[in-house]
Amino acid sequence: MFRLLCVVLTVAPPLAACGAPETETTEESVEQITVLVDGTDQETNQEDFESVTVRTGAVDSFDDHPHHPEGLTIDVSHPEFEGAQPFTEELAAQIDQEVQDFRAGTREPVSLGIGWQITAAASGVLGVRLIRTEEDMHGLRQGYATYWYDAENGHTAYSTELLADHEALVALNDLVRQQLAGDERIDPAALQPVLRTYDSMGFNHDGDLVVEFDDGHLSPIVEGHVPSTEPGRIAVVIDSEQAGPLLSGLGERVQEASLAEEHEFTVREPDPEAEGPGPVPGVPRADDPGPDCHDGATRCIALTFDDGPHENTPELLDLLSEEEVTATFFLNGDPSLARPSVFRRAYAEGHEIAGHNDHHEHMPETYSGKELTAEVAAVGAMIRRQTGHTIQLFRPPFGASSDEVLAEIGEQDMAEVLWNIDSQDWQGRTPDEIVMGVVDSAGPNAIVLLHDPLEQTMEAMPELIAQLRALDYEFVTVSEAIGGPIIGESYPPGGLVGTP
Repeated sequence: MFRLLCVVLTVAPPLAACGAPETETTEESVEQITVLVDGTDQETNQEDFESVTVRTGAVDSFDDHPHHPEGLTIDVSHPEFEGAQPFTEELAAQIDQEVQDFRAGTREPVSLGIGWQITAAASGVLGVRLIRTEEDMHGLRQGYATYWYDAENGHTAYSTELLADHEALVALNDLVRQQLAGDERIDPAALQPVLRTYDSMGFNHDGDLVVEFDDGHLSPIVEGHVPSTEPGRIAVVIDSEQAGPLLSGLGERVQEASLAEEHEFTVREPDPEAEGPGPVPGVPRADDPGPDCHDGATRCIALTFDDGPHENTPELLDLLSEEEVTATFFLNGDPSLARPSVFRRAYAEGHEIAGHNDHHEHMPETYSGKELTAEVAAVGAMIRRQTGHTIQLFRPPFGASSDEVLAEIGEQDMAEVLWNIDSQDWQGRTPDEIVMGVVDSAGPNAIVLLHDPLEQTMEAMPELIAQLRALDYEFVTVSEAIGGPIIGESYPPGGLVGTP
């Protein structure tokens, strides 16, 4: 857990000498979120301020994490505001998660640094932009996440909560895509209306909405390698008139605070009677309960796809979208690192994303202790770093589990999912044989094992969907089929230990 190690800075108004809004507008400043105090600037005069302190952390601040790669350097910090204890706690929790996911979800991690800037302090809101600098075997990259505190209700908001709802985020995503059309540095398919794609937004000195993307987040797929970070930070500016209709009430106040000439870093305690926030934009299906698969009338079936994401997966997603079919994808480590935009799309389109181990090995025979912990943790960390979603399900390769594997899955707050219909596509069955085998075995709330990297599976899917639909099956996620997973349990009950 992130710990208070030392107080390194005291900050207090007046702020005119250290970040009041600039009067001169340049192309570079237009593409920057307003910054009032730059905590990454070591020349900041520590004697000019009061009411803001700084929390810092290093490697030993996070010794409760399950996975500890050797030789990793960590140097993180964030500001703490008087009267905003919930904000302090949430920033600490977000940084703690960043450290944990960097440790688990990268290859040979070397160093992680997180610095901060204050982006707003007025109208009852505070803003903090966290700047992440990380290095692993693939090189050096930077990322950004901006959080907003609403002093009225004590809520720490993600950047997407500057927008009115998920539909507004989808509209913003369309505007961004239009502005970046033709930019060879980006893959249009990488732009998805999900939490982690739009995790850093704010306003510039003109009140325009600034959207910034991490190094490599929008880069085209590079086969066998993580997407290139060479384009660096990419920023898109949405004119205030275009952005205005998309904003939430909080977003309007943040815009006002970003333009304010007077700043207040001490906030009042939140009102316990204040109305809380609604669903977070960027979390697909957050307010969609889905079908009731256990009402005695609805016939549900869960199609699951292992071993991706693969070059076939976008084609499969096209089909699922056209047929309005929801599925569950169990991902491996290397494909996830190489094709993050593909599973971001799957998540954005309402499919369930889950873990299938880092390396596709027989887990009981290959891993134990710390190695087992790392193998289970890796894909979940990769998924959260790209989408913001915390997975609930894990499928061991080959369906090969054990008491130790199941215990580790539960320790990491997941349920184990196997299957009760094996399409046997992995045994070289023809498309017709795949369809016949699944349809003949179908039953309410069945979990079907499929593999999207296999061509015969791709060829079978249109007919399989058609025949199951003709039998009145509704296509659902695994979580819907089992009625909500219980941490540490294995589904279906009894499992399929040792089945390929």
